[in-house]
Amino acid sequence: MLKMPKFHYTAKRGPQDVIEGILEAENRSGVLAYLTHAGYVPVRIREHADGQTVSVKRPATPLRPRRVPSSALAMMTRQFASLTRSAVPLLRALSILEDQARVPYLKHVLRALSEEVRQGQTLSSAMAKFPTVFSPLYANLVRSGEISGALDAVLERLAEQAEQEEAIRMKLRMAFTYPAFVGAVGCGTVIFLMTFVMPRLSRLLIGLGSRLPAATRGLLAISEVMSTWWCWASVAAAVMLGIVLWRNLGERSRLAIDGLLLKVPLLGPLIQQIDVARFARSFGLQLGHGISILQAMDVALWVVGNRMIRKEFQRLPEALRQGTPLSSALKELSVGTAFLVNTVAVGEEVGNVGESLTEIARYYEQDSERLLQMMAALVEPILIVGVGLIVGFIVMAVLLPIFEMSTINP
Repeated sequence: MLKMPKFHYTAKRGPQDVIEGILEAENRSGVLAYLTHAGYVPVRIREHADGQTVSVKRPATPLRPRRVPSSALAMMTRQFASLTRSAVPLLRALSILEDQARVPYLKHVLRALSEEVRQGQTLSSAMAKFPTVFSPLYANLVRSGEISGALDAVLERLAEQAEQEEAIRMKLRMAFTYPAFVGAVGCGTVIFLMTFVMPRLSRLLIGLGSRLPAATRGLLAISEVMSTWWCWASVAAAVMLGIVLWRNLGERSRLAIDGLLLKVPLLGPLIQQIDVARFARSFGLQLGHGISILQAMDVALWVVGNRMIRKEFQRLPEALRQGTPLSSALKELSVGTAFLVNTVAVGEEVGNVGESLTEIARYYEQDSERLLQMMAALVEPILIVGVGLIVGFIVMAVLLPIFEMSTINP
């Protein structure tokens, strides 16, 4: 068994936090990756000769990879594009971005990128080491920008893409914020009535002496159950069990759930339009920067969130390898609408498929926004009516025995 070489390293995390030690690795890149993921900036790495001694202080546990908020990534990309367009040297630009970053993990990643580039790595290969921050699409496009010498234009398009996706997320949040608030207030009101008000009214209702109506008896029984600790313990246990089961679902189960979601009225078309828009924008963006069609498609597939839609798109690469035109291959898919197929066909005729895909993305994004507004407009009154019916039933069940008593004893 071959023995791996040893490397003596010096690294730091801050002005006062400097470490040095010896690490076995295949090469210097392995040591660099280890230190970087531990949150340290390598200062010097050299091969260690046997017999040398050095005080060893190993790095702390490596930082666990985290996701960076899309808004922070969009802002960083926009700033990066501006710096690159202003001819700021790459290392200087990364240093400025690190100083401006407000998210700790993003700051750590930018510092690591600087060190990787300083060691001779390309920016795209350095970004590929942080897949939770930079998607394959991001790294792929940066690589094309490095090759073509148009990194500023690529970063500009990436910034636009990130801002567009963030805008869609914001619209989703805003569309359902008020309905969610109404639903939360309604649930809180019902829980308060059932666990606080009803237990106190139950003595009065039972003290009336007559047989209570069925609705009132049922309401009191529900209130009695909801007022016990084991009821809420059971709810908490069910929620925790649901979370555990969801996290451990197999790929087949998730695929089935995604397929069912597509059949839900309004929600299904919304999911399909958002995912088709993502695929088209990512695919078109790569084609527009000279990336081969198969490589671009392999990357674009993974921006599709719904597994059933992704499974449909995964049929495309094989069809393209067999020489089938993209428009004809799309026509065979369940998501291949007439608009999608015809627009791509026009792009193939004029030799500008990338721009056609971008137009498709814009169309579906606008259509998904319309569907989103329609859903929000429907959900809000449904919630209000639902909560009103529940509260009305509670009030009716409380007042019904009182009305009956007044009828018997006028």
